[in-house]
Amino acid sequence: NSGTVTLGQIEINIVPFTMDRNLLWVDDYFTTELDTLSGDYDYSTPSLSGYRKFWIGQGKKTIGFDQSRDVYDVHDANNRRAPEISLIGRYRNIIWSYSSAPDEMAWDDIVAFTPESQINAGSKLTVNYLSIFLAKGGHLLTEGRSDRGGGLASVLLASTQIFPLGLKCEITGPKEGCEGDTSGVNSMAYKDYCVSVIDKVSGPFRRGTNMPIRKESQDGMLYARLNGGDPIAASFTGLPDSLGLAPNVVKPGRFFDPRVRGFLFVEIYDPQYWMSKVLLKSQKCFHPLYRMRTRSTASPVDNTPVALVLTKYQDIDADEAPGGTVAAPSFHFGFELWFFNPVAVNAIMNVIFDRWGIRASS
Repeated sequence: NSGTVTLGQIEINIVPFTMDRNLLWVDDYFTTELDTLSGDYDYSTPSLSGYRKFWIGQGKKTIGFDQSRDVYDVHDANNRRAPEISLIGRYRNIIWSYSSAPDEMAWDDIVAFTPESQINAGSKLTVNYLSIFLAKGGHLLTEGRSDRGGGLASVLLASTQIFPLGLKCEITGPKEGCEGDTSGVNSMAYKDYCVSVIDKVSGPFRRGTNMPIRKESQDGMLYARLNGGDPIAASFTGLPDSLGLAPNVVKPGRFFDPRVRGFLFVEIYDPQYWMSKVLLKSQKCFHPLYRMRTRSTASPVDNTPVALVLTKYQDIDADEAPGGTVAAPSFHFGFELWFFNPVAVNAIMNVIFDRWGIRASS
């Protein structure tokens, strides 16, 4: 009606998802080599060699895993650049281990979500190819250091990372009610992982009336227990009932000594104390795999989910891949598995690899 014409240009890039390889490990966890023989080593972070040995050892359990080909080193080899979508499209299964700060990881460059109300002509929007990968029938295991902005909180803008935070109504930051920008339902955490509320053991928390007092001395994680009450979690055989910290991590004097503070690098999901306060129910596709036990039963986040089974695309069989790939769920842990008992972690990884159909021997 105004008599003006606006021309736009749409660029379409076609990237084939051949999915002809079994497993890629994306090493996006920033660490350095440490003197593990020194009495000063407190196990607050893994050594570079120990960390890589741990995850490459897991990869070697799978069919056809080649350490020289199937490991993508974000930091030392690629200057913090995320793997190209063309590499992602070569794999059926991906383990992505991330760090907890934007300047330490590539994870946030992929999963970061821009709310609709904050998109403008100058916005630089990224393609979340992990969401595409899931929708194509690929399987993900995501885990890593999850304090600060790590974990699923990476979908949020740094200014909005105040917890607990509801993704549907508070994607632009904490507020009362549910009006305005509700585009958070399209973020990967909500849409693909089925998480409604993100919370932390250690992080910047909301303040205000009727908010529980959060204390690390109470909220620190001692161990996680299998969520047998969920039919999806109960369908897995071979999972350990309890997932505790590794013996070296909990020795007296170590940083995460449970007598002092417990484990703090944890992200938690749909905490009941907050869900009840705002009268919110979890999504039907939200399936906790493990819930954490805290240092004190008085903690408001005791028994809160910390690991999930992702079922949104579990029935998709990527039959276009050579040999096809099994239809199976994906998994997410709101903490770094390196810190936990290796016997229990090995059992968990065996169950996951069996479900994905890639374990070399059963």
